[in-house]
Parts: sequence; C-alpha cells; structure tokens
Amino acid sequence: MLELRKYPKAELSALFGTRDTQGLKRKLERYGIVYEEAGRGNTMTFDIKEITDPFKIFCITELDFDGGTDFKKVRNFYYYFFNDEEFMAMPDEVKEARMRAEGRPVARQTIANYIYKLQSHDLIERNTKDFIYYFAFKQTQRMTDRAEYLQAWHEYRADIGNGLCSFYAICNMRVKYGGVARKQAIPEINGIYNEKIEYLCSLIQASLENEMGE
Repeated sequence: MLELRKYPKAELSALFGTRDTQGLKRKLERYGIVYEEAGRGNTMTFDIKEITDPFKIFCITELDFDGGTDFKKVRNFYYYFFNDEEFMAMPDEVKEARMRAEGRPVARQTIANYIYKLQSHDLIERNTKDFIYYFAFKQTQRMTDRAEYLQAWHEYRADIGNGLCSFYAICNMRVKYGGVARKQAIPEINGIYNEKIEYLCSLIQASLENEMGE
C-alpha cells in the first residue's frame, strides 16, 4: 500500500501499472497524491508528501479498483459490510434493498463486484458449509431455513414430473412461497488479513468523518 515515503520510479510504476513517466505523473496528480520528484530516467524517485484520499488509493493499489470508480459508493458499502455482521451475511438482493433504503443505492451487480474484489484478494472467504436461504422475486425477499428451501425445490421437481414446464413450476413456487428459493454462501473474514482489514476499516471511518466535517 502507498505510504508517505520516497519511492524509486520502478516501484511506483509497478504499483500503478504504468512505466511511462508522464503517465505515472498524471495518475498521481489525478488521484490527489502530492509528491516531489528527483532524478531522471530509471534513477528517478518520487517522494510522496500527501495522499488526499487514502481510501481511494488503497482500493486502487490493494484491491485493483479502476481509478474511475465511484469510491463513495464503495466506501458506503464496505462500511456496512464490515460493521454489520447481519448485513454481511445477507443475500446480495437484500444488501441492495437495504442500501437503497438507507438512501445510498448500489446495484446488485455492483455489489457482487465489490465483494469479488475482497474475495479475490483473500480478505474474505466463501464458506460453502454455511448458507443463508431465502425466497426472492423482484424487489421482495423473504428469509427462510434450509428445510423450507429444500421443500420448495422438492415441490418444483414434483411439478416438473407431473408435466408442468419450468416456467409454470416456478410460478407455483412464487405463489406459494412469495419468490424463488435461493441460497448464498455466508462470507467469512480471513483472519490472516485482520491487520489489513482493520486498516481498511480505519480508512473508511476517516473518510466518513472527513465528509461529515465538511
């Protein structure tokens, strides 16, 4: 992760994915990083003096977010994700509904991408032994247990066996249970990266406090 120290050009180039000196400078300036440069060519150094948005830079350098991302949305989602255990365990449809209810809407596909970023860097794990079960249809979700989930799919297969097409069998499930039976693996924090996650959470908190103080 980027720190307030002097970097050789090669190290910063690797961190920000560009070997071109002018391209690297443009990225640093666009990302709000204040620096002093010295030297030329491969011996060039960048002394990082200030990082105006540490959360954004963490997401770019540690989680491979694109620089054009709406980082306020990322921050808001990760705030709930890491501070509310119930929210973390909820299906993405429910996360989407709750974020919308909080006045901080994030689309379901975007939520899946935010979670994938954490998973792909091993900050969280999908424990395939523990699932949350629910029925979903459009903007409505109802939580359930494994027994009812299995019963709904048992009845679906029975309808198929009795000659119904899949569409009508699903319609029957929706009418009886209020939605389509689904399950989602419950994510778990990877304890190996506790220190990194705690640092990320501190950046989130600082960003929120700075916004409230504006």
